[in-house]
Amino acid sequence: MRTIIYGAGGVGGTVGGLLARTGHEVLLIDRAGHVNAINKHGLKLITPIGTHILRIPAVTSPEQIEFKPDDVIFLTTQSQDSEDALKTLKECVNKIPIFCFQNAVRNEETAAQLFEDVCGVVVRIKAAYLKEGEVSARMDPPGWLIMGRYPKGTDTLVEAIAKQLRGADIFVMVTPDIMRYKWGKLIRNLRTGVGAITNASVADTMEIGNLARKELDDLLAEAGIPYVTDAQISKEWPEFTIESPNFAAGEDQSSTWQSLTRKQGSVETEFFNGEVVRLAKKLGKAAPINDGINRIIQEMAAKREAPGKYTIAELKKILGVM
Repeated sequence: MRTIIYGAGGVGGTVGGLLARTGHEVLLIDRAGHVNAINKHGLKLITPIGTHILRIPAVTSPEQIEFKPDDVIFLTTQSQDSEDALKTLKECVNKIPIFCFQNAVRNEETAAQLFEDVCGVVVRIKAAYLKEGEVSARMDPPGWLIMGRYPKGTDTLVEAIAKQLRGADIFVMVTPDIMRYKWGKLIRNLRTGVGAITNASVADTMEIGNLARKELDDLLAEAGIPYVTDAQISKEWPEFTIESPNFAAGEDQSSTWQSLTRKQGSVETEFFNGEVVRLAKKLGKAAPINDGINRIIQEMAAKREAPGKYTIAELKKILGVM
């Protein structure tokens, strides 16, 4: 079984690198600059216990791949790139399993409109991609994954993929109800935009982040959408450890912070804070905190502005937080 990593950034590069390091066949897809660096020098995977130079083949499009019957796609692009990536993939191969290794809750739905075999994955891996040809895993072991079929269920393929990933030293739990965990992770991701806008420490972003989370929590309760908290995961999965983010001001933080730092022109917040606004509109409600965070960071991304445009005090004033 060959694993095709579609999006070889922090998460994709780390997972692909760890699989390749443990003997699995891996192929990477990413943008030209990153791909050229990987093909020329190898993928540089930096971990807390050492640095590895991994000779993994990389291409810039699925059109360059000769697909095999046992191929599996790990979709690890950011959510704003999912639809285009999946449409390009569909033009090249009609039937292939898709594992959405992504934040947010809309990717699986998008994938299921084009492919029959779709699985969701909750990603709890601290990784960074700031330099072409290089990714960093911040922990050893690198983190936790929760996976299952979309919209519900599990099967032998999910179990087989989980076994491979465990062999690459990643903790994996399989569940028949993956979207409950996806919604739980979305609540955590709402704070990342605050850190990217302000470049402040985690402690300083907590007040606004908690207000954004409360908006979603209230909406989920009204909509009757269940989710799983970190405390609940810890009770059912002994290997899982609740992460205590402790980024200092100015440190490379979330993937959103990294996107602004790379000045790539887009960010994922439309599928984080914007998802809250979307749900609120369905319910005839408003989500002003999440709406404001999403609007500000989308403007920053479009203008290719670096993290830290506003201070916490300035952001609170813009959002009307007293």
